[in-house]
Amino acid sequence: MEQKILFITDKPLRKNLLSKIFKNHGENSELVFTENAESGIKIIKKNNIKAIFASEQLPDMDGYDFLYRIKKMNISIPVILIFEERNEAMVSEAIKKGALDCVLRNTRSFYAYPFVLDRAIARYELETERAEREWLISESQKLWVAVIDGIRDYILITDNELKIFRANKALSEMFNKHPKDLIGLSLSGLFGDDTAKMLKEMSDDRISKTEEKIIGEQTYLISVFPFNYNDKDFNIYVMKNISEMYRLKEQLYHSYKLASLGLLISGIAHEINNPITGIITYAELLKMKSKDEQITTGLQKMLNGAERCKHIIENLLTFSRQKSPSRTLESVNDIIDRTIELRSYWLRKNNIEIIRKYSEVPFTLIDPQQIQLVILNILLNAEHAIVDSGIENGKVTFETLFNTDKSKIIINISDNGCGIPQNIISRIFDPFFTTKPVGTGTGLGLSIAHGIIAEHGGEIKVESKKDEGTTFIIELPYEKQSKGNVQIIT
Repeated sequence: MEQKILFITDKPLRKNLLSKIFKNHGENSELVFTENAESGIKIIKKNNIKAIFASEQLPDMDGYDFLYRIKKMNISIPVILIFEERNEAMVSEAIKKGALDCVLRNTRSFYAYPFVLDRAIARYELETERAEREWLISESQKLWVAVIDGIRDYILITDNELKIFRANKALSEMFNKHPKDLIGLSLSGLFGDDTAKMLKEMSDDRISKTEEKIIGEQTYLISVFPFNYNDKDFNIYVMKNISEMYRLKEQLYHSYKLASLGLLISGIAHEINNPITGIITYAELLKMKSKDEQITTGLQKMLNGAERCKHIIENLLTFSRQKSPSRTLESVNDIIDRTIELRSYWLRKNNIEIIRKYSEVPFTLIDPQQIQLVILNILLNAEHAIVDSGIENGKVTFETLFNTDKSKIIINISDNGCGIPQNIISRIFDPFFTTKPVGTGTGLGLSIAHGIIAEHGGEIKVESKKDEGTTFIIELPYEKQSKGNVQIIT
């Protein structure tokens, strides 16, 4: 679309002369004339207007109001106001309100209009370019802030006196503050003297580096990047919390150890099972042939002991068997008995009595190995609680119930040990949380138990009083058949 130059004035203008002057100047744009602001605005909306010459006083509004209307409508076109006589104050006011230049309305001044237009357009393009540059700078700053705030690692910039110059959103959220509220704070005021000293030592030699550091109970990978700005030294610190990564590595290592232990148990159990089978076979043959009652009684005791060993070995093989989780119709009472059998020696050694309060609980669809692992972990915790409390006659009670209304199987496991303090009871199912000394616990047992019960669609709860004992309550849904993608073995 051809560009046009719009003249808005109700005063007489020598239109033909103006057209000739602009053409001689090399300006090929068509000159369009109208007498009031409203009609001028309509022309502006429908045409490609290169520039506007408008009288400082129009029939329907003055030139200043016209400038305001143009600005409010976001119309970006250079405007030159036409004055009847020279008035420096009015010209200055016009420039302030958005006019790019001013001219007089007389024949002598007409010859200057094209030059004024060139100057106005040059100024307009310069100001437009500067405004675009400023907008880009502003947007790039906003983008930079958004990028920094979008990073979940903790980022802060400090001056050489360890005063915070800039902090990202993640760091401010760590202290429940707005990023602007951290500016000007000292590192010691934010992190404490020890951490501030450690961060200062990292940046003292003005060399970029990355080190692992412990702050509080968390492990961080901290990188420092020194830089200079306006002849002043600054430091960028990037702090990544790697505590969870370490916990996952430890969990993976522990899982590997459990898998290795399972293979070892399986191998040993098979090696022991063969001679035990031979002992049982020959003891039964001798018992059949013997006519001496005393010898027969002795052989029966031998058979009972060998059968007990065989039963323990079978439990070990079941517990250590490496296979994909599969659910079968099982009795929780039988699983509890098998688990107790695994710990029978240590229970006798620590003088811990097992009390069974079994109800007639229906078989339900569960993974026997996983449920056995849950019960074993709780039993181990009960043993430790009783031993730690120094009780001579420890008791662990297993109670099973069937809630017909809710269609749930309930297992209550109670001990009379030292109990769990109320300030930590909410954390006992957290991974790696343990109150046991180093080397005696990983803090994974109850976390794994919680996960297994949750996978079965059940719930595990705990009730405890310090120095009185603890009860774990397991609720499992009663299921007779498969739901979804579950392998059933019957």
